[in-house]
Amino acid sequence: MKLSKISTAVLIALSSSQAYATTELDQVIVSANHTPTNQHSVTASTSVITADDIASNHYRTLDDALRSIPGIQIVRNGGLGNATSIQMRGQSNNNILILVNGVEMTNPMGTGGAIASALFIGDVERIEVLKGAQSGVWGANASAGVINIITKQARVGTNGSVNVESGSNGYKKLSGRLSSSTDEGDFAVSFSNLTTDGFSSVKNYNEDVSNFEDDAFNQTDASMNMGINISTNHRIELLLNTANSTANYDYTSNPDQVASVDYKNTLKRLQYLFNKGDFNATTYISQNEIQQYKDAVINAFGIKGGYQYADNQTLAFVASSNQYLNYADGDSYYNAGLGLTNKNTFNQGNLIITQALRNDHYNQFDDKMTGKLGIKNYFNDDFYIQGNIGTAYNAPTLYQSTYHATSNLNPEESSSFDLGLGAYGLEVSYYQTRTKDLIQYGGSSDYPNDYFSNLDGTSKFEGIEISYQRYLNRINTNLALNYTQGTAKDKNNQWLARRAENTANIAVNYEGFDKLSLGLQTRYIGKKYDLANQQGANVGDYLVTDLNANYAVSNSLNIYINVLNAFEEDYTHAVGTYEADNLTPKTVYANGGRQFFVGIQGTL
Repeated sequence: MKLSKISTAVLIALSSSQAYATTELDQVIVSANHTPTNQHSVTASTSVITADDIASNHYRTLDDALRSIPGIQIVRNGGLGNATSIQMRGQSNNNILILVNGVEMTNPMGTGGAIASALFIGDVERIEVLKGAQSGVWGANASAGVINIITKQARVGTNGSVNVESGSNGYKKLSGRLSSSTDEGDFAVSFSNLTTDGFSSVKNYNEDVSNFEDDAFNQTDASMNMGINISTNHRIELLLNTANSTANYDYTSNPDQVASVDYKNTLKRLQYLFNKGDFNATTYISQNEIQQYKDAVINAFGIKGGYQYADNQTLAFVASSNQYLNYADGDSYYNAGLGLTNKNTFNQGNLIITQALRNDHYNQFDDKMTGKLGIKNYFNDDFYIQGNIGTAYNAPTLYQSTYHATSNLNPEESSSFDLGLGAYGLEVSYYQTRTKDLIQYGGSSDYPNDYFSNLDGTSKFEGIEISYQRYLNRINTNLALNYTQGTAKDKNNQWLARRAENTANIAVNYEGFDKLSLGLQTRYIGKKYDLANQQGANVGDYLVTDLNANYAVSNSLNIYINVLNAFEEDYTHAVGTYEADNLTPKTVYANGGRQFFVGIQGTL
């Protein structure tokens, strides 16, 4: 009923307004094959969230921005800094490779995947999202897809920006950025400090969150990018990123029992770039230290690049070596990979065929060869079809395999395909994935709560994603909407936990005023059960609406207001504990209710 009202409003807007397609065929994607690639020629299902998208919608965290992408669902256990899981096409954090400027963010001593709750995006140029099996290009932990966060680079001349923001629950944020670029080199430095009193991450079911204590959070981020142009063809780059935070959280059995966790991340990367004619190569060495509960590090080095060996025919290559290390007792394993991606373009750029093949060697797991094949054909600039097929491989983390496994964990093995069509702003995709030995938490009858195990047999993920985007000239409005229908089931055809079968998003941005723009984003989460096999409480069937107002005082100064959960929808992402009937929630994770934010953005 709620969704049908919104659908009717959208149809009225479409029928009363002439729409013109807008395309961004010049958008560069580096996640497709390790080298800059025009989005027009990427065969994988791809979404790009730009810096303008982040600024106009006031996204603060990675999961905030990803909510608008079809096929992605978020589970957050409370407010900022609390455990956050990203699901892509029904698969969880474990199966998504999250990168920052190409550096892997997987936490070796974590329960799986990157620590998404700490990934703030104030200094981000764009977020590239590639869905479907990407192990043939990137190796392990990319069976659902890849999310690459690209930070802002220096522009010509000297530039700067400042953002001051205040909001509900004692929220305060100050961030700034300064960059400069000349023919000899460039640098960019950024800083961000965020503090909030927060709200109780856990509350009693059907009680107001204000009846419970607040769970505070603070985080400070700093980064520096520096590049030196040695000559026309040679360049050296240095990247340093740090993040430090402290987050309070509650025990699910007692919302007033507070604990805290510290997080520290230090990312270092040094690379040499060579670019001459049709050949480019980058040699890099990086270290990513992640401290949360237990200390871990990823040491990596390698070389990657591309060569255009004929007109519109390109070969990309990568050779890499990664070590995943537990600082506490020295446990580690390493992975060495070698991969090739070939891209052929025919028929004046209208037919694109990509082929990828990669071999990964592990000292603790079986070696694995993975690959992918993608085809995309344009009938005109606004009408295309595409298809992709690939295989993937997910290795257990050190934490999963060493500390909390019921027995030796097997790596996951996946195969997937998708078919897509794009026509004048409309995109439709069908996907299907089959995963053997899916790693799950609490999946053993002997150890139901605290251990990891492989799920017997083959798990199945399939669905359809539909999105539509247009600028409606007659009413000066940008419209974007999407709908996803998907299933995530085990070998017995039983649903996996916390996957909604239907989701939808609508975003409307009105630009009819001279200096003022008004935005609305509404997301619908369909029926979703907290436990496997559609057991436990239904934590879906709700609508959440966010509002934005941006006023451009001048070309360099913007004032904005942002309202989250404007209509105070009482929803939860997950149940903490149950009553004796194992159906009625006793405690749930809170969403914070309606929250207001006001801010000023200034640029030099």
